[in-house]
Amino acid sequence: MTPIKPVVAAGLLLLAASAFAAPEKQAHKTAATARLREIVQGEPTIKDVQQAALAYYQLEPDRIRSMAKWARRKGLLPEIDAGIDSTLGHNFNNTQDALYPNFDFKERQRGSSDQRVWHVPGVWDLSRLAYNPEQLDIMTLNSLQETLIREVTTLYFSRRRALAGLILSPPQDDEDLYDQELRLEELTATLDSFTGGKFAPRAWHGDILSGAAAGAGPGARP
Repeated sequence: MTPIKPVVAAGLLLLAASAFAAPEKQAHKTAATARLREIVQGEPTIKDVQQAALAYYQLEPDRIRSMAKWARRKGLLPEIDAGIDSTLGHNFNNTQDALYPNFDFKERQRGSSDQRVWHVPGVWDLSRLAYNPEQLDIMTLNSLQETLIREVTTLYFSRRRALAGLILSPPQDDEDLYDQELRLEELTATLDSFTGGKFAPRAWHGDILSGAAAGAGPGARP
């Protein structure tokens, strides 16, 4: 029987180890993916985050459409300038006695001319029925709405990628791991500020190290 050379034996051992490690590695990967899906399902969806941000900044589509409608109808309403004018006046008429002229007066008649006038003029500017300059401001709100949606969407999926990286393949180096954890917390806090505090209460706040160890592969840290 021909003896097996050491190099060949080492290669066979490596192949055998790889054959045994492959199923274990796949099982860890499957468990980590399941853990990530569980975390994601408990968090707000992108639609929830977008709606919360629009509501916080009062840029909901229904609100903007309502403002645009009233801006077009504003030409039907007059500009009212209400006011009040008040005039106070008093007069006295003294009648002297001819027989006793030294007396101040024989009879005094008192009169009043107080007046109070209310005026409420209304002016219609029918040119605003064709075009109201306020509609330009409303168009600006549409632009702000689009910018807000784009910014929130970018932050949301950046955070989702950071979360996936920590759960599926956490870094071996402690410093790199801390940097990724810090990045995830930064994105969480930013999204929470954009939504007026609606995101963080439903976001995942579990220990990232323990979460990675529960479902990650060979790179999981104890």
